[in-house]
Amino acid sequence: MIAALTCALLAAVLSAGCSWFSSASVKPRATAKVQAAKPLTCPLCGLVPADPTFVQRRPVAVKIENDPAARPQSGLSNADVVYEEQCEGNVTRFMAIYLDRDADTVGPVRSARPADIDLVFPYNALFCHCGGGAPILAMVRSSGVADLDEQSWAGAYWRVHDQRAPHNLYSSTARLRQAGDKQYAYQGQAEPAFKFLTDEEQAKMEKDRSAEIARAQANQANPSPGYVPMLTVAHNLHIPYKGGCAADYSYDPASGRFMRFVAGAPHVDKNTGGQLAADTVIVQYVTTTSSGFVDVNGADTPNLGVIGTGRAQVFVRGRLIDANWQKVNRDSYTVYTDASGKEIAVKPGSTWVELVPTTMQVTFN
Repeated sequence: MIAALTCALLAAVLSAGCSWFSSASVKPRATAKVQAAKPLTCPLCGLVPADPTFVQRRPVAVKIENDPAARPQSGLSNADVVYEEQCEGNVTRFMAIYLDRDADTVGPVRSARPADIDLVFPYNALFCHCGGGAPILAMVRSSGVADLDEQSWAGAYWRVHDQRAPHNLYSSTARLRQAGDKQYAYQGQAEPAFKFLTDEEQAKMEKDRSAEIARAQANQANPSPGYVPMLTVAHNLHIPYKGGCAADYSYDPASGRFMRFVAGAPHVDKNTGGQLAADTVIVQYVTTTSSGFVDVNGADTPNLGVIGTGRAQVFVRGRLIDANWQKVNRDSYTVYTDASGKEIAVKPGSTWVELVPTTMQVTFN
């Protein structure tokens, strides 16, 4: 009888849905969040390379001239970082640095200048150029940089016949790297040259820029004495280099890039036929002094003070950030900070650094 009652009671419990062990009393196991691994990015441009092994290569730094007779140049659109510096005769030259992107043709390649050593040193790059004044070449050789001077490595370069010398010397990043790897063993990976903006930070900057443009337009329609811009919008900037090298940049909101012009015309890459563009433009004001070295025409080669501190302007995402620059020594990268001392992040992509004498002033609107 007792056994029968027990069985009946158990059957009643089971038919009631087993409330003693209902799902309400059992906590589901938490699902662990699996974070996707961050993609490998190039330390010099902040973009994902086509091949992950590319970032393990040695960077290549090439001196490219900017004499009007040398335009259009080849390969500048593939560079991760481009420095523009004023040389003798007020003509500028470039030092283009490549890591994750190659260029089948680079040039015209020209000679070294004193500031190049300080600029290229932290990149630990192959320094590719065509000679230079005897004192400058002595400085290059004693510095310890991986020197790939055309005068010693003629096989790494070639001359074209449809341009007049000295504007006809070219190479390729693959050819330069192949020659350099035989002479200069390289292990490791390039250190990051800049801090890079995230996609979210870029989106916010663009949103803030649009809002500021709207505020400015509203204030023009109904002026208010209390109006204070929240940020400095930059549509265009003008760098008053001389010698037919005056440079202009115009911001394209669609791409988030600054389109480059030289001597009033679009500056194009001969390899692609497309207009050159910079994701970030950094104006670095530097002191210029006489180096005591002169070219064949007797013109003095200016010495650019790229080690030390100074004023800078960072143009990124269509806005200007007033900045200071500091380069502690030859081994270190130049760091750009805002008024609060915080390092300024740049847009991933190509960064153009304009080394502008302190006697000049860049204008923008």
